[in-house]
Amino acid sequence: MKPLQITRKSPNHDEMVEYYRKEEDLRLKERYQALYLLCEGNNCTEVAKIIKRSRRTVLNLLHAFNKGGLDAIVPILPPGRASRLTKEQKVILRDDVCTHPHELGYEFSNWEAKSVAFHISKKFDVELGARQAHRLLHELGFTLQRPKYRFKKADPKQQVKFIYQFQKKWILSNPTM
Repeated sequence: MKPLQITRKSPNHDEMVEYYRKEEDLRLKERYQALYLLCEGNNCTEVAKIIKRSRRTVLNLLHAFNKGGLDAIVPILPPGRASRLTKEQKVILRDDVCTHPHELGYEFSNWEAKSVAFHISKKFDVELGARQAHRLLHELGFTLQRPKYRFKKADPKQQVKFIYQFQKKWILSNPTM
């Protein structure tokens, strides 16, 4: 019986090693590693032990590469569940989140995941949880930012003076510093 080996001439061993080093996707990196180990003359059982996968997995990888080259070994990710909001609704939501909640008639003053989920249920009649609303905001390019609380009546000059005096007392009370 003929031993299983790589029948393609391109890419060669050095190119495989280079692909392996540059790749960031761990699944694809592992596949490149298996291929360059096969290029070095290791059999499928030895490669399977090294990369800690089954022999059948390595055989499937080898057959796919021999048939279709590097394009055939790229993992295909499943598309996942379709979004519950349409693209048009997402554009409208982005515009709404860019406006202040008071302008839309809400009592709250900051857009948070819960408030966005509430807004989506009111405007689009789609129920989302807070976590999904947070993911949707991230998909739209928003990040969670909380306003820094500032005392309205505080005098900035007095604050600077206090900090200076506090640091002075702190240094005097801690001689080890």
